[in-house]
Amino acid sequence: MNWIQAISTLTNQAQGYVLVTVLDTKGSSPRDTGTKMVVSADESFDTIGGGALEYQSIKMAREFLQENITAQHKKTFNLGKDLKQCCGGVVRVFFEVFPSSNFNIVIFGAGHIGKSLIKILEDIDCQVKWFDSRQELFPERSDKDSPSPNIQKKIMTQPELAVESCQTNSYFLVMTHDHALDQQLCESIISRGDSLYCGLIGSTTKGLKFRQRLLKKNYKQQEIDILTCPAGLSSLKSKKPMEIAVSIILELLKLRDKHTLYT
Repeated sequence: MNWIQAISTLTNQAQGYVLVTVLDTKGSSPRDTGTKMVVSADESFDTIGGGALEYQSIKMAREFLQENITAQHKKTFNLGKDLKQCCGGVVRVFFEVFPSSNFNIVIFGAGHIGKSLIKILEDIDCQVKWFDSRQELFPERSDKDSPSPNIQKKIMTQPELAVESCQTNSYFLVMTHDHALDQQLCESIISRGDSLYCGLIGSTTKGLKFRQRLLKKNYKQQEIDILTCPAGLSSLKSKKPMEIAVSIILELLKLRDKHTLYT
């Protein structure tokens, strides 16, 4: 697995990692400027040249990872003097730390509210899976913009499998273009039995109908209780997408802090 694949896999698994890059070199060095590797708590992917340079870089990366904060570090290694390597050159290494997050959010729907949520969640310490069946609804980024590493866009072909692929103790938000699809997703989310929240976009009447349908399908009231509709703070009366998104995120943050307090 190369470093690009490793980032995708570790992010999908909500694991922390460090991206290690050879920033520049002087004299003889094992690898060229721009060479990268990824280091997780238990594994490393790709190589910046092996030997003592790589060993020390992996050791430092894991020390940074234990701090569990997003950070960047630079370290200059004199291969001969510091590491007793025959190369004798100087290598400057750049460490980018992406800590693990226990705040896993899953969004079904790339409509106006979904897009508004993503704009905010890009700057919050969380991991987000964002599903829709319509590729064209996902916003395109210009070449100068790098994608936010905590957001994964996913094309949904089978809703039940999409739900099944998500992390334990996730916070789910259902806001698709189809009420029947919303119902199917909510049933799959509740059936998991390990979801911390299932927020459904819509009116109080929609929420009531969904709960009645769930009861008729023999879901227990305790299972249904994770369903919140309308999602977000109940005191908000606005219908503007960004204001609804802010309300939903405030609710999620309150729930996150509550769950963290009791775990």
